[in-house]
Amino acid sequence: MGTEEAPTLFVRRASGLVRTIGPFTAFMIVFTHTVGGGIHKLAVIASYSSPGAFIPYSFLVTGILAGLTTAFVYSVMGSMMPRTGGDYIFITRGLSPALGFIASWGFWFTEVLSFGIIAWYSIDFFATALTAGGIALKSTDWLNAAQWVASAEAHWILGILFVLIFSIIALFGMRVYGWLINILGTLAIIGCITNLIILAGWGLAPGASVAGWNRIYGQGAYEKIVQKAFQMSDNPAFPVAPFSWSDTMRAGIGAIWAYIGITAAVYVGGELKSPTASLLIAQVLGTVLIMSYYITLPFLVYSAWVVPQDVLQKVGAMPVLQKLGVPPDRVYFTALYQFLMDQLGPAEVAKLLGVPQNMLMPGGVVVTYTVALLPPELAWFQVLNATLVGIVLLKDIPAFFVVCSRMIFAWAFDRFFPEVFAAVNARFHSPHWAIALVLVGGIAGVLLNILSGEWLASVDTTMLYQFSVMCGALAGAVLPYLRADLYEKSPLKVEIAKVPLISIIGALAFAVNFYFLIVAGSWLNIEKDLVMQSAWMGIGAYIFLGFLIYNQKRGIDVKTIYTEIPPA
Repeated sequence: MGTEEAPTLFVRRASGLVRTIGPFTAFMIVFTHTVGGGIHKLAVIASYSSPGAFIPYSFLVTGILAGLTTAFVYSVMGSMMPRTGGDYIFITRGLSPALGFIASWGFWFTEVLSFGIIAWYSIDFFATALTAGGIALKSTDWLNAAQWVASAEAHWILGILFVLIFSIIALFGMRVYGWLINILGTLAIIGCITNLIILAGWGLAPGASVAGWNRIYGQGAYEKIVQKAFQMSDNPAFPVAPFSWSDTMRAGIGAIWAYIGITAAVYVGGELKSPTASLLIAQVLGTVLIMSYYITLPFLVYSAWVVPQDVLQKVGAMPVLQKLGVPPDRVYFTALYQFLMDQLGPAEVAKLLGVPQNMLMPGGVVVTYTVALLPPELAWFQVLNATLVGIVLLKDIPAFFVVCSRMIFAWAFDRFFPEVFAAVNARFHSPHWAIALVLVGGIAGVLLNILSGEWLASVDTTMLYQFSVMCGALAGAVLPYLRADLYEKSPLKVEIAKVPLISIIGALAFAVNFYFLIVAGSWLNIEKDLVMQSAWMGIGAYIFLGFLIYNQKRGIDVKTIYTEIPPA
């Protein structure tokens, strides 16, 4: 009788993935994943949702305390364990297999939902680009096209189309996908630069925002918005308040969502040519550069669009401000416009301004507040900037796709998800079945986005992200003590008072991310959102338990799987 061959520890003796990603593409994966709707949308509406906040502080505090510390820990951990799967690998190996799987499972849900949210958000920016072009060129056709693009129907169609297109391209592997990410990332960087040029070059001139808005919507249009908003100052949602640190930190939830992605390069660790250099450049230096933009952009937006004191006096707003104890320099046109768009609706705002509804630009996107600053002779620049900022959001999708598919691959390669999802195409070296599953999740994300609400969806995903990076930071803090063998592979074994630096920074990152986990939870509806999240995480726990039992019955040494680093 023949003897049955014992199964290998992992699905294969080699992952099948190839190291094709250099430092530049690694940085672009981080940049394209991170810089998008969080800064160009949530930062703009944050003065409406958290009126006591000073938004640049929100992005500064979260960037330093949560962003940089997390990026550092993930870069060092990824250098010790340069394998595809990101924090799933080092949480399962350095802290707890069950916790690592469940944290990764929750983050995957975050990624897939955010994948759909980004596809949805980007359409608003393209609608704004068409609106800006229609206004600048006095084209009814452009305005009508913008109206359709802004519709729910177009969001469904275009959102799903974007997901399908990027899914198909992902099948061709990281060589092709890397070029796509680099090209879209470069265009997006140009869009970020044009934002700053417009806001600093035109927006800071005295009266520029008033003149720009009135040039588009007619003389006195700016004052009409301000006056109408102050007539509704008794409304609980009236977005004018004195500065408060509590609101600033509360607005940090939107900032945290904007920083999701600073660790994206670690998820393709098994495909990096030089992991240590690539991760430090992409994630640590990348976070510093991204944080600089995140602080500068809202500072310029709110500086350009603070309501001038003479306008406040003209519309009779000063008594209201005195009653509320609010300095005049804390009244932002962006917040007042969003307030009216939400409370009255676009049709009533258009009626207030005396213009067709299709001439209104969305209140919650940065493009609205850049194109209005440019003079008519620079109409081409209006359209270019709006289109590039649309790409700034659209370019997020490939990076989200890479992270989502690599997490699935890592679970399956460890035999804790159906092994078919660890399959890799022999020609393109892409995990094709994992990509197919992400495609399904991305479409679901688009469809669910309108049902759960854009802001609520971003908050929901933020909490699950916080849980994942909180566990990742804790793994970094304890790894030198629990897995000294792995710590010996660290490229940075610095100690302060005999305590490893990664333990000190990991503990700080854990505490800060735990704080934002609590704050994110405060935004949620307990009966609906927390139940949904608990159910999802419960499913993840059952999947882990099910594969644990299944693998043990097959004679696979599960304990050894989670003590060894997967093969490259």
